[in-house]
Amino acid sequence: MRRLAAFGAFLAFGAVVAGLGAALPFLRDHYDLGPTGGGAVVSVFSLGALVAIAGCGIADRLLPPRATMSGLLAAFVLGLTAAGLAPSWPLLLVAVALTGIGYGGLAVHLNAAFARGDRGLLMINLLNATFGAGAVLGPVVVAVVARFDVRWFFLIVALLAALCYPVVRCDVAQETDDSATGVRTTLLAALPFALIAFLYAGVETTIGAWESTYLTWTGIPAESAAGLTALFWAGLAVGRVIIPFLARRPAVIVLTGFAVAAAGLGLAAVPGLAVAGHAVAGLGLAPVIPTVLAWLVTRTSRARLATSAVILCSMLGGAVHPSVIGALANAEAPAGIPLSIGTYAVLGLLATVWAARTSRGSAHADVEDLADPGQREDALGSPTGGHGDHQPGAGQRGRGVQ
Repeated sequence: MRRLAAFGAFLAFGAVVAGLGAALPFLRDHYDLGPTGGGAVVSVFSLGALVAIAGCGIADRLLPPRATMSGLLAAFVLGLTAAGLAPSWPLLLVAVALTGIGYGGLAVHLNAAFARGDRGLLMINLLNATFGAGAVLGPVVVAVVARFDVRWFFLIVALLAALCYPVVRCDVAQETDDSATGVRTTLLAALPFALIAFLYAGVETTIGAWESTYLTWTGIPAESAAGLTALFWAGLAVGRVIIPFLARRPAVIVLTGFAVAAAGLGLAAVPGLAVAGHAVAGLGLAPVIPTVLAWLVTRTSRARLATSAVILCSMLGGAVHPSVIGALANAEAPAGIPLSIGTYAVLGLLATVWAARTSRGSAHADVEDLADPGQREDALGSPTGGHGDHQPGAGQRGRGVQ
């Protein structure tokens, strides 16, 4: 039962992450925010998740796992419920921040639990595939309920999350290696990968936040625009399956992903190609973060710490970048949105070159990084909203979810 509940929770996570951006034009109208307001809703969600991830270590020392999980699930459900009932914009932002706290903490704990055990790689991929399904469904639900009141979206997802209460019984055993020397070495090794994650968030999170708005500015009705954003998330789901099989070197996969994303966003700047361009961008972005995590764990024996640092930077990017693009957005020049987001993809290319140069070993060694079947499977792992705690080669496997 707890496994089913975990899959349901990740379905809800994906729906919220994708649905927030799709709902933004309707929230803007409901709360009278003006043509460019409201971008803060995505930023405060990511900020809440960032706070939760940073605080997980403290909570683990003070509370038993089930109490921590119960509190996080309560934050997620109550935050969504409050968002669905919020009478004002400031209260909605507080509610969404609380939702983000629940999301961030639950995602870390559940990924850690499912990554352990003999079938960890299989389970973590299935878990995050469910996230992708939720990300496709979220904008569709927004498009349907927006005909009445877009806030029903939050209440529907809250109900789904509440039904996932058995998830609090998932095993989340912790690791205890706190060597100061090992921490410093690991964080230095993770630095270029963390920069990639920060820039990646500038593309994925900001597209999720602003695509629906951009499509409405190009003349597409708001209801249709919200539904069409699902194609971006569908591109992420498809790309996560096919691209890693087309290239074996992690640097090649990540470089290709950013290049395709930049090209797709260039296409999206043309109004008639906006929907297709965003779908292409999703296709390219799909394998970037999973491959970065699989690449990183071949460079350090402290996989858990390193991936946590990368995820933190990704969440930080998700909190910062949508507001930056919002400050630059102009309804009279809508093409500035995809072109500005494309800048992050270009910078991601440069960060990937840095990661390739600073990685231990030669370029030939990179060919072997994802050649192992287990690591190839790992490279198909989790999306941004549900990063996995990948640990192959780290020698730190525990008991999985029973």
